[in-house]
Amino acid sequence: MVGTAHWMAPEVVTSSPYGPKVDIWSLGIVTIEMVEGEPPYFEHTAAMARCLIRQNGTPQLQEPRRLSALLRDFLECSLEPDEERRWSAQELLQVDAKRLQGKQQREGGVFSWGPLQ
Repeated sequence: MVGTAHWMAPEVVTSSPYGPKVDIWSLGIVTIEMVEGEPPYFEHTAAMARCLIRQNGTPQLQEPRRLSALLRDFLECSLEPDEERRWSAQELLQVDAKRLQGKQQREGGVFSWGPLQ
């Protein structure tokens, strides 16, 4: 296992096979770091952070309502614990509000970090 624990994707933490979408996870974590000042679980040791990533999956934002719906949805797509369902770089580059609204309608309404506004 190589990398900095707080930015590791769940599949890396569990030593499962992985591909380029581990970088998408890390991009989501860096985005949280830019917004909140530190990555999730930063107050914990590296070993504990890996354990929490494995147990909790998608990290929770401290104050999700402070973020735009588009940013919350970007994080939802990039921090999907299931690598198969996590969006690719190409999909994320094509994101716009209409596409995300369509995703919300297809998947049942409300994302875990709140509804589109």
